[in-house]
Amino acid sequence: MLSLQGGCNFRDIGGYAAAGGTVRWGRVYRTGVLSYLTSDDHRMLAPLRVSAICDLRRNEERVREPSRWPDDTVQLLAWPDTERMPTIRGFAAHHPATARGMHAAMLDLYRALPAWMAPRLNGMFECVAAGRTPLIVHCAAGKDRTGVAIAVLLRALGVAMETVIDDYVLTNTAGNFEQFIRGRNDSQLGLADHHHPLLAMDPDIRQVLFGAEPEYLEAALTEIDANLGGLQAYLRTLVRVDTEILQRTRQALLM
Repeated sequence: MLSLQGGCNFRDIGGYAAAGGTVRWGRVYRTGVLSYLTSDDHRMLAPLRVSAICDLRRNEERVREPSRWPDDTVQLLAWPDTERMPTIRGFAAHHPATARGMHAAMLDLYRALPAWMAPRLNGMFECVAAGRTPLIVHCAAGKDRTGVAIAVLLRALGVAMETVIDDYVLTNTAGNFEQFIRGRNDSQLGLADHHHPLLAMDPDIRQVLFGAEPEYLEAALTEIDANLGGLQAYLRTLVRVDTEILQRTRQALLM
């Protein structure tokens, strides 16, 4: 994990045991928003020699908080919005305004993410398969959309489910989101209703929203297994990652 002045949850996904090898260090990084990096951060990040940035956020988030990187040759990958985008605001509207209600909304969100994120995951896999690494994968907090994307990637590499969950919950110790947000003027990180700023929420609800709970990621992975045909079928039919792309991804990321 890198400790950045203007970033949060920035870490390498390398080192995990996988099917037929180990995930390479320095190939894929996961993180939160990249809008507030300082000059000191830029000096720390430059040696990573990042080739591409996969921005999983919606258009309104990208406009409000554009990704910024010290090297303007880095390829920025982003995708257009769709008519039915899953958002925590939308799901929370169907549940009580309590911590339990927010927990239910988070489960709803994670169940919806695999199908919605399929084009984004396709771009991530194709980027790796084409050799455009090191790659950064990020969203707002580096937890929800990034969590699902990295989980699918690690599972595709043959990383054990328990290890994938462990990587996800590292978010809980990789940075203090509330402290990070308080240091950003007028920033909501795409996590709160525009009429109800995140820091004005009940602390119990905020804790549920910020937390990387195993049940959240398990809900997404169960959705893939139970309703989207399992990982291999999901990758082939929805994400449109064929055998060749998957093989090249494994060659690029495993040692």
